[in-house]
This record gives sequence, C-alpha cells and structure tokens, in this order.
Amino acid sequence: MPGLNDLRARRASLEQAIEARQRQPGANDPLLAGDLRDLGRLSHELGDFADAQAQLRSALAMHTETLGAEHPETATDINHLGLVLHDLGDLEEACAAFERALAIDEMALGRDHPSVARDANNLAGVLKDMGDAFSAREALDWALSITRKVYGPDHPTTRAIARNRAGLG
Repeated sequence: MPGLNDLRARRASLEQAIEARQRQPGANDPLLAGDLRDLGRLSHELGDFADAQAQLRSALAMHTETLGAEHPETATDINHLGLVLHDLGDLEEACAAFERALAIDEMALGRDHPSVARDANNLAGVLKDMGDAFSAREALDWALSITRKVYGPDHPTTRAIARNRAGLG
C-alpha cells in the first residue's frame, strides 16, 4: 500500500496533468474524465471527501456527456461516488448510486461481468449498514458466484467478497 507522501505526490502529478489537458482544445473528453475520476479516488483515499465528491461528479458529468448515461465508464464514476457517499454516511444516496451503477453494468456488460460483482459487493456493504442483511447476503452471493467463475476461488477479489459474506452469517 502506498504511503501518504506517495499518494500526495501522485495527486499533485495528476492535478498537473489535468491542468495541462484542460488547456487543450476539446478538453471535455473521456481521457480528462478518467483523470478526474482518478483524482477523485486519490482524494477519497487521502480522506478529502469534499474534493473526492467534486472530482467524481465532474468525471460523471463529462462521461455522461461524451459517452452516455448507460456507459460502463459512467457506471464506474457512479460506483466511486457511491463509495464516497457511503463513507460520508449518506447511506440512501450511496445505495441509489450502487443500484444505478449495477443496473448500467448489468445491462451493458452482462450479468456475470466482474464490474457487476464489484457493484453488487459495494451495494451489499450499504445494505448491511442500512440493516438489510438479507438483501446484503443476496448481493454478496451474486458477487461471489461471479468472481468464483471469472477469477477462481483463490483470487484476492473472490476471497475479499467471501470474507464480506462470511461476516453476514
């Protein structure tokens, strides 16, 4: 896991890249949106939730405009925004974000895609925190079936989801 100074250095480098990209003609493109999402994720990891939310909302708006509201990149932005909202304690909005990301990815990528497993796993965390253990178990069972099929039982992602599921009983 990178240290705090490494994350800060990476954030500064990414901010410079974004500034340079924004000065270019046609700056409203998926590459800029991807950089904004990466900056949002770094800000989230650094605990700067306000900046994370702002960057992720910018990335989401840009991906929605350039790629469409039903694109997997848009779903990824929504998913990351859901993580920030969850950490802020806004469980209703986080749940709505994960449900939306899940619907987009399932429609665009298919029911057994790893992104669907990611979304279902994240949704389960919010459902658990909202007191809906039954629905959380269902979401985790779905996510686990996908990762076992795609990655196998010993993959770190499969193991992490299996731990989440075991924690629900």
